[in-house]
Amino acid sequence: MREGSHVREICFYAVVLFGGTWLLMRMDVYESLHEWSRAHEHWELDELALTLFGILICLALFAFNRVRDLKKRAALLEDSRRELAKAHEELRVLHQSRETFLTTACHELKSPLVGIVNALELMQLSGDDDERRELIGLAGMAARKLGVLVDGVLEFSRQESLSPARVVFSPAELIESVHDMARLQARGEGLSLTAQVAEGTPALVYGSESVLRLVALNLVGNAVRYTERGGVRLELGYDRESGGNLVLTVSDTGRGIPADELETIFEPYGTGSGGGKGFGLGLSIVKRSVERILGTIAVDSVPGKGSRFTVRLPVAEAEYP
Repeated sequence: MREGSHVREICFYAVVLFGGTWLLMRMDVYESLHEWSRAHEHWELDELALTLFGILICLALFAFNRVRDLKKRAALLEDSRRELAKAHEELRVLHQSRETFLTTACHELKSPLVGIVNALELMQLSGDDDERRELIGLAGMAARKLGVLVDGVLEFSRQESLSPARVVFSPAELIESVHDMARLQARGEGLSLTAQVAEGTPALVYGSESVLRLVALNLVGNAVRYTERGGVRLELGYDRESGGNLVLTVSDTGRGIPADELETIFEPYGTGSGGGKGFGLGLSIVKRSVERILGTIAVDSVPGKGSRFTVRLPVAEAEYP
């Protein structure tokens, strides 16, 4: 569109130039000017005519440069327009994702909260001690679930500003604590949960203990939620050949992940194939946490047979003080 306008402008200048010249020739202006200049030779009108011709050339060059500058500006404006359109589309998608997240978050947070309220109301109506203890257990389970969901949202929102601390810790003790925290959840689902630390794993390492704990808890929690029968296995090893990496593996016998979802399971605001069992924040938090300390995460899955997540976190061997 703009290219056509520039061409029309150049054509207009050409028409004016040649049309004006033709009109002056038809009116015998040049002959009259020649005769008049011969009668006034002392005025040096011939040189003046040549000067006018030079002025016309300068005007033509000015018009050409102006059109060239306009074309450059038009190109810059078009690039800016495309960038603005791209930014607008990204903002639209982000806004839509945020709305989806808020809707899912409100629904998920409401479920355990309603469970707590209902359990407390039933406790007031019940006079049986055994029933009250059962209701207290249900309320406590719902409260812990609510706490996990809130922690996930907070962790996701603050990851951009916090830097993981590096400390000396025991990988074996950390895995044991993760196993103890997740064992009741697995037992409640009728699943087995095993944890193993491979031989050769250092007794103490220097690295991001908080990241390893967060990653292990999220992966084990997801494996338990999405496994209907069988069990979950947690393994931790050490790879010296790669310069020192803890290798965390979480495998399950669950439903597995379809191949078309493997590339998007680490994206936030979605529930994936989990049947709406969470925000879809857990794996996003895991990936972002791992990448912030220059680690890697990979997943292998066979639908109907289970999934296997492998995380590699850089650490350094440490000695007892």
